[in-house]
Amino acid sequence: QHCPEACLFDCSPTQSPTEQTTEKPTKNPTDSPTEQPTKTPTRTPTQNPTHDPTLSPTEYPTMPPTDSPTLSSTKNPTKSPTKPTEAPNTPPPTSYLCLELETRDSTEYVEKVKEIYRGVSRQDAFDGNDSDRIAALYFILDEQFCADPPRMIQRYISALFYYSTNGETWQERKDWLSPKHECEWNGLVCNDDLIVTYISRDDNTLSGTIPFEICDLPLLKATDLDSNMISGTIPSDIGRCQNLKSFDVDNNLMTGSIPQSVYDMTNLAALDLNANSLTGTISRDVGKLVNLKFLALDRNLFEGKIPPTLGNLKDLEIAYLDGNNFNGNMPDTVCANRDDKLKQLTSDCARPNPEIICNCCTGCY
Repeated sequence: QHCPEACLFDCSPTQSPTEQTTEKPTKNPTDSPTEQPTKTPTRTPTQNPTHDPTLSPTEYPTMPPTDSPTLSSTKNPTKSPTKPTEAPNTPPPTSYLCLELETRDSTEYVEKVKEIYRGVSRQDAFDGNDSDRIAALYFILDEQFCADPPRMIQRYISALFYYSTNGETWQERKDWLSPKHECEWNGLVCNDDLIVTYISRDDNTLSGTIPFEICDLPLLKATDLDSNMISGTIPSDIGRCQNLKSFDVDNNLMTGSIPQSVYDMTNLAALDLNANSLTGTISRDVGKLVNLKFLALDRNLFEGKIPPTLGNLKDLEIAYLDGNNFNGNMPDTVCANRDDKLKQLTSDCARPNPEIICNCCTGCY
């Protein structure tokens, strides 16, 4: 085809024909030809971008919610990430040689044990002159015994009783100083809480002396130590044994007087001191032993007069006073109890030369 000369269009044919027909030409053609068209049409960007998102928000969040919401708003983020904190340098737990005493090594253990036992015995108990207490101390240290202080004290006193009364010469000493609980040492009786309440070692060839520390056995109720060879004196502070109900040391070799503290043992029901070599007088404070039922002072070396306050003991059932150097009259206050609970009363009232004038005694010697 020929292009009319009057036509201002570029009538040169396209490189390849389009598959579809072209759109309808504009009514008024432009005065100049268009520039070379781009292969893909471009869009003119808007001059001012919108502030609102172009897409509508979805009905549901794209991420699942957290398990539990935070109670407070988060702080402003830091400009740079922080370094992870290091694990705290926690010291390892303290290792104790004896946890109950809080001692960490053998030196602390020894000093703590000595401190406890000095409070029971004396401050100078382990300074080198007291072989029995030193032996009891080293018995505990050698076995590295570890318990709370009351139990430490109980085991120490049990061992001390053994050493003080020459346990190695006892006729029977089953389990004494063994690793077993001291309540299993034959002759020590304990309650359900494994606290010593009774020392029973009668007729067993005991010698030596009675340690005053037995009063640091807080629930000790009775001692049965008769028919042995125990010497020395009754501990001067025996009155600290406030729960003691029976103190039985007859038929031994004990000397000295009855300590004044004995009369403070108001729970005492039996005081059996006969057949020793005890001396001195009977204090008027004997009247304080209001729970006493049995009193045996016979075959000793007591002297002086029998105090009238003995009649204050209304529960007294037996009183053996013979075989001594008492003199004077049996107090009327005592004889008055013969009509009540006092069933046996003896003294040196035998004629023709009575040392005691007694018209109410059941036995005169």
